[in-house]
Amino acid sequence: MAGTCDYCHSRPKRVEAGKVHAYCSKTCASKAKTDDCQVCHAKPKAPGHQYCGKTCAGKANASGGAGQGKPFDTSTACLMCKKAPKQGQRNFCSKYCADSAESQAPLLLDVPSSHVTYKSVANQLHTSWKHTNRPSPRIKKIYKIVESHTLRAKYEAYKTKVEGKGHFEAKGMSPGNECRRWHGAHRGCKIGESGQTQLCSGQGCPICSIIRTSYDLQYSGNNFGWLRFGLGIYTSATSSKADDYICPNGPRPPVRALLLNTVVVGKGKTLTLDARTLTAPPAGFDSVLGEPKLLGSLNFDETVVYNNDAIRPSFLVIYDG
Repeated sequence: MAGTCDYCHSRPKRVEAGKVHAYCSKTCASKAKTDDCQVCHAKPKAPGHQYCGKTCAGKANASGGAGQGKPFDTSTACLMCKKAPKQGQRNFCSKYCADSAESQAPLLLDVPSSHVTYKSVANQLHTSWKHTNRPSPRIKKIYKIVESHTLRAKYEAYKTKVEGKGHFEAKGMSPGNECRRWHGAHRGCKIGESGQTQLCSGQGCPICSIIRTSYDLQYSGNNFGWLRFGLGIYTSATSSKADDYICPNGPRPPVRALLLNTVVVGKGKTLTLDARTLTAPPAGFDSVLGEPKLLGSLNFDETVVYNNDAIRPSFLVIYDG
């Protein structure tokens, strides 16, 4: 049984494609979003307050939120509701907001320039820009990419599998040795510019395709053709190297886009010379780490994975080219 609506408590919850929603309709969902506690989203606000009680107010205060009379710190705001502080390293204040964003996936959420998440992504782009023949660019916009539950679940399952083999957390690393890596691809539309967040369906826009359904090994090499480490999905810790792959055979567009991804690196095999026949990482490894070295093949690093579920786009960064 689906039960009754969490807001009106009179009509049954809406069931769509086997998924039970919390509310009976969009009307009740909208009202709940306005009237419920800005931390737990499970109980109504106390009269004159943003939270249901002292427990949630305390959580908000601990995270820099708007508690008893304190101004709300927007630099840590939930990227969905923007009314409560995000929780820890997450981008949302609660499961409610995370689920709300996921239900609209694929979705681009604007990250304000004053936000801690914006500063983190921007810092990673600027500090990893190593090409001296062009200066670190001016960022115009950063968007959080929200993917569907199905895509996220497959990625999390793969990460859990790799962690189970490598036990990276016990070594002080992130689960599955998850890292943030850059990927450059052609943008065939104006996504990310002037508030444009509607993905296009053009065949010549890999950026929108990746945001919509993530990466697919069948397109490996389509953008550049040179596969130094075989048929894999290529990323780099160096933002300026990823920038080279946006339009490698054409003029530099005045406005460019990079994708910052989460990548399950796992146990990486370090290679310094080409291995173009690879279709999987060497036995016992989860990825290939291309490392620059004297007399080697690379000038800048590369991280290559060979499983579609080892990588997901996390942020879209728009900048002056």
